[in-house]
Formats: sequence, structure tokens, C-alpha cells
Amino acid sequence: MSVWFVQKGDEQLGPYKPAELLALVRDGSVVAETKIRKDDSNWFSASEVGGLFEAARRPSIEHYCPQCNVRVSQPPTICPECGKDLDRTKTRIIEHSIGQTKRSSDTPSAGPSDSAKRWLQKKIRRDKK
Repeated sequence: MSVWFVQKGDEQLGPYKPAELLALVRDGSVVAETKIRKDDSNWFSASEVGGLFEAARRPSIEHYCPQCNVRVSQPPTICPECGKDLDRTKTRIIEHSIGQTKRSSDTPSAGPSDSAKRWLQKKIRRDKK
């Protein structure tokens, strides 16, 4: 798996997994001008990573055990809290924006992310069948 490094002043931060880099973009720690590098490559602007900022805005799905409400991985899985084998989970869609905290689907939203939200809801319904 590739790892990422972020340059802040004279410091090199990392290594970060791709999901951790996305979290840094979402919370505003990494902006378009921030110098980053992948593995041992040369430093370049974060804006040069195709799809990075689009991926940071993309909604995601969190899974929860229907028995004890503990967050779990995508099914099939085993709940680490109650030990139940899970073929299905409770789900929650998380909408992301850059430079702000994440919002759950319980929060009203508008704009281009609505189509992605509808797609994820359809996917959840298909997966439950």
C-alpha cells in the first residue's frame, strides 16, 4: 500500500494511509497548495493529485451492529463488541466537505452531493436484499 507525506513548514508529517490523507483534506489541513509526496517521490502540490479533492467530498457509508450499535466493517463481518456474525448492518451515509467537519445524512443538504447520496441509498437497499 502506498503512503503519503505532507510538508508543513520545515517538517515532514506522515506516513499517512490514503484514507488518512483524505481526512486531512476534509478538515482543511491539506489544501491545494500544500506540498505532499507519495512514497519516495518528489514533493508536489496536492492539487496535482488527480481526484484527491473530489474523493474528499464524496459521501461514505458507516456500518453499525444492529444488536449493540458498535461501528463495524462492511458485512459480512463479526461485531467486535457482541461477537455476532453480521450479514447485514445498520448504515449511515456520511457527507463530506473540504475544510469542515463531516455531516451525517440526518443533516439537511443540497447541491451536487444529493445525487451521490441517492446513489448510496439505492446501493444500501440493493445490498440488504
